[in-house]
Formats: sequence, C-alpha cells, structure tokens
Amino acid sequence: MSLGMILFIFVLNIIMKMMTTFVGKGLDLLVILEFFYLSLGWILALAIPMSVLVASLMAYGRLSQDNEWSVMQSSGISIYQVMAPAIIAGIFLSFGMFYFHNNILPEMNHQSKILKSSITKKKPLAAIEPGIFVTDIPGFVIKAQQVDNERNELFKIILLENSRTGKFRRTITADRGKLVYDQGIKRYRITLNDGEIANLDPQKPDGYFRSKFSKMELTKEVSGIDFEVNDKNNYGDREKSADSLKAKIVRLKRDNASAILISQVEVEYHKKFALSFACIVMILIGAPLGLMSGRGGLGGSATMSILVFMVYWLFLISGEDLADRGKLDPFYAMWNANIIIGILGLVLIRYASRGVKISFAWLKTLTSYVVYPFRKLLK
Repeated sequence: MSLGMILFIFVLNIIMKMMTTFVGKGLDLLVILEFFYLSLGWILALAIPMSVLVASLMAYGRLSQDNEWSVMQSSGISIYQVMAPAIIAGIFLSFGMFYFHNNILPEMNHQSKILKSSITKKKPLAAIEPGIFVTDIPGFVIKAQQVDNERNELFKIILLENSRTGKFRRTITADRGKLVYDQGIKRYRITLNDGEIANLDPQKPDGYFRSKFSKMELTKEVSGIDFEVNDKNNYGDREKSADSLKAKIVRLKRDNASAILISQVEVEYHKKFALSFACIVMILIGAPLGLMSGRGGLGGSATMSILVFMVYWLFLISGEDLADRGKLDPFYAMWNANIIIGILGLVLIRYASRGVKISFAWLKTLTSYVVYPFRKLLK
C-alpha cells in the first residue's frame, strides 16, 4: 500500500513535468510513453526504500496502538523476535534491490539517455525550455525566452558557441531564429535574425569587438547520428554494472588517472550497495519508531517517514557531492547515511525494548504557536 501511494506521488510529478516538456512539441505518443516507462527505473529506486520505512512505521505503530506490543512484552517476547520477520523480509528485499540497481536500472538509464538524445536530434526544440540555458545541442549553449513549437521558431535568443578547446568563443544574441536538424546530412542548422555578435579572446582582451547582422546561419555537423540509436559502447557510469565499474576503477588506477575521476566512479560503485542496504536500515529505524510513537495511521507514519528520509538523503547527497570533488572517501560518502540512520535505529530499538514512548505534544504546541497569528488575521 505504501509503495503504491509513493509511486502515485512520484508518477504524478513526472507526468506534470512531461506535459510541460514534451506535450505539444510534435512528438509521437509512443515515444512519450517509452520515456515515461524508462523514468520508472529511478522512481522505483527511491520509492522502494521509502515505502519500506512507511510500512514499518504503520505496522509496528499499529501493534503499539492496539496494545499488542504491551501484551507481547508481558508475555516475555522480545523486540528482536517481533522485528525478526521484517528484518528477514528486508534482507531478501535488499538482495532484490541490488539485482535491480546492478542489472535493470543501468540499462534503463542508458536507454533513457539514448531516447532523450534521439528526441533532441529529431525535435531539437523539444529540449529547449523557455528561459533556461540548454547544452543538449552539440557545440552550443542556447537560451530562448519564448519557443514556438508549431512554427519551429525561437525568440530573444542567447547563443554561446564553443571553440575546439571547449571555451566559449563568441556570444550571439538575436531577436528570433530557427533550429532544425537535417537528418539526411546529419547536421544542426541554426538560423538567426536581427542580432549581434560579441567576440572576446581571453588572451587578447583588446581584441574584443561587436558586430550586428540581419540574418546569420550556423551549422554543426554530427557524424553517426540517427533517430534509431543503439550505441552499446557509450555507457556512462550510471549505466554500468558493479563489475564494469570495478574494472574501470582498476583501469583508471593503472593509468594513473586523477584522484577526482577515480573518486567519481567509486561513488557510483558504492551507491549500488548502499541504496540496496537502505531497505534494512529503514526497518531498523521504522520499527522502533512505530512502537515508541504508538501511532499506526497513515498520516503520522507518512510525516515521520518524510522527516527520516529527508535526513537520509541529506547525508547521501552531501556525501556524494563531497566525494565527487575529492573531499571525502567514496565509501564513507555513500555509506554515511546508512551508518548514521542504522546506529540511531539500534539506539531506538534499545529504548523501545524498555517501553519508552515518544510524545508528540510538543509538535501540537508548536503548531498552535505558528497558527495563532494567522487566526488573529482571519478574525
């Protein structure tokens, strides 16, 4: 039930995003449905651990709410016996999640990248969001304030053209323009009207100049591009299995690659194991919280699960960012959330075994203080 509820929230969110991104841009319905299906991979990766936490809170909260936990304690049943079935189920689920992270999710991420790239090539304007700089067009960074998908036109354009060294060579602004992809000769063609070119060489600041134009056409040839893409060799780190990532780490170390590059690959390697183990951690924290709160309803369980999951993801995301910059060991970066939440869960298990309860009276008092000023305004 909790998985279905969380999936509904995630799916509703992605549907709203897809409506603004793809609907009305001339894409085939089957292509949109395929992109939606491939997006379910990362949704499940997030939703399953969170649903385990909600389910643990509801199940054990109901035991406490109906005084069944008190009867079990008086009968000599320990908290470890009560939690054993859930932990065993969590272990099996963690193995299943690792198989998902290692075999299914990487391929779904890869196919999603291929599909998004194909959409960009067939319908370049589908990748452009009004007011946002977009890097999906090879060789250019482009922003348009308005996008007319019916006439294939852009308005109030800012275009940064890349040089061979990767630095921006010149900045082009235009009142309007068009962006198309020629499938036959495999190239992008950008037509700009009523604009201005600004050129600055960082090595020669005095060489800066500006020039105006009434019409300008830019082309960018891209070899080997088709709408039906099946490149099995172009896999990113998030599209590889644990064995492939391990082999890449060994190869990078052998080639004396930069420590930051090695760290980024190791992050993806440890992430597969850490996120899979999260199912067990969520039971360790969810079961004692449920027993101590005495609330088995959906509202209270959902609120507590959101708070716990926010803490979990805060440690996970911050750790990943620090590891990607070479500031933290990749192993601790990915496992710190599990370690911290797991230790907290073990402490709560000890307190729950002693019959300690959590009071939420402070939350009700805090809410009354927050709402009180608004009551005066309403009166």
